[in-house]
Amino acid sequence: MTRAARTAIATAAALAASPAAAGEIFAGLYAHDIDDGISYGKFERGVQIVAGVRTAALDELAVIGKPRLHLLTGVNTAGGVDYLAAGFAWRFGLSRRIYIQPGIGLAIHDNRVALPSPAEPDISAAERAKRLGDFQTKLDLGSRVLFEPEFTLGWKATERLSVEASWIHLSHARLAGHYNPGVADVGLRLSYRYGVDRGF
Repeated sequence: MTRAARTAIATAAALAASPAAAGEIFAGLYAHDIDDGISYGKFERGVQIVAGVRTAALDELAVIGKPRLHLLTGVNTAGGVDYLAAGFAWRFGLSRRIYIQPGIGLAIHDNRVALPSPAEPDISAAERAKRLGDFQTKLDLGSRVLFEPEFTLGWKATERLSVEASWIHLSHARLAGHYNPGVADVGLRLSYRYGVDRGF
């Protein structure tokens, strides 16, 4: 497990243990590096284990719609990209038990960011072929810091336990260059509410 993953898990545990805290802790399994129409997909294998913590709806941030602050980590089972992300999510109830939750944050990751370009002049044909092969088979996210949009559909099984289907995307939105394969994970997770929530 990476240092980033250990840090995220320790932080989530500390927040959850606080007697004055209210929010949710969650964990689940995700299909990793899928082609979602935004990310290229299919560079990496394995399953992504995602775990994290969310605060209750923050009345202090009513000016931007009372978002929930989230901290999460994704750890790949096949040695692929691991990441740590933090950001805001807004929850909207569709019925007494069903909700949607869009969010946006920033992430850092431990994957490669600077594969040598096959278009570089004055390299041999063999080196050009090798670099082209790397671009076709290895995920290069282009920047150490990435945007982390996400979307969740949740079902409240009980007052404290929810089942969530969620999509998590990481990319630099071409701010670090034209090449921007991104990476997307889609999966299911369980969310447990602790303390007294102030929102849906």
